[in-house]
This record gives sequence, structure tokens and C-alpha cells, in this order.
Amino acid sequence: MMAGRGNGSWQITSLHVDGQGSATCRTYPARTPIFEVAADKATVTVTIPADRLDAAAVMFARELAQAAHCFAVEIERRWRGLPSAGPRGRHPYRDAVACDKS
Repeated sequence: MMAGRGNGSWQITSLHVDGQGSATCRTYPARTPIFEVAADKATVTVTIPADRLDAAAVMFARELAQAAHCFAVEIERRWRGLPSAGPRGRHPYRDAVACDKS
């Protein structure tokens, strides 16, 4: 995972989203994209500064996409009353299940 407390910003934020939330990727011709998750009056944005684009940034973007996919699959499983896919790795700071990166 690219995130770390040693460089750049860090924070833990919970955004409780109901069915009215939204997720958007805003692209621009002359700047890096902005990934946005919104719920009610709260919005969380994720972007990478243009001067920090490298292989690690690409890996982070792919991990973000994989995690979003996993989230969608698990939400649909719960909605349909199906069991979870099961543990694939422990979350680093909570007793929760995290998707694997394969």
C-alpha cells in the first residue's frame, strides 16, 4: 500500500454513506484527476499531485479501484443475504477483513 505516515498527509476519516451517496472521478485536460466520494453534505476527495506521479501512484490508483470493486461485491452479497467471501487478509488497524490484492 502506498499510504504511510512517513511522508505526505494522513488521516482516518469515516464517511457513512446511505444509498444516496455518490462516487465520481473528475478528469481534466491539464491536471491530475480527482476521485470524489460524497454523502449528504460531506465529501472526501483523493488526488495525487502531478509532481508525484510515478509507479507507486499508479499502484495506489489500482489498489483504490480494486478496493472499490471489493466493496461493491461485499455490499451486494450482504444485500442479497449471502455470506461474505471470507477473510483474505486483516485490516492493519482494525479487526476487519480486507480484500486481497490479486
